[in-house]
Amino acid sequence: MKLENRIYSGYAYSHDVIEKGKINRKIYDRIKGKAEIEYSIIHSSRSVYNIISNPEHLTNIELALICANGNLCFGYSMRAINQIEIYRN
Repeated sequence: MKLENRIYSGYAYSHDVIEKGKINRKIYDRIKGKAEIEYSIIHSSRSVYNIISNPEHLTNIELALICANGNLCFGYSMRAINQIEIYRN
């Protein structure tokens, strides 16, 4: 089954983890650098980022993908309108 060309979040334990990771990486390579993001806080299982500037009007999931350097396998959440939390293993 061919997967959609979209960003996948929280797919770490799915059967098609490799394919989803490759799709995310291609999208990340296309959008990285299109928003200004500031690293804020690190915890053992999550990291928090502040969105400083989003001139391209990227979506929340696109911003999360940039924060995660292309790897959203454990997912993300919005902490505030301009703050994203990335889940880590």
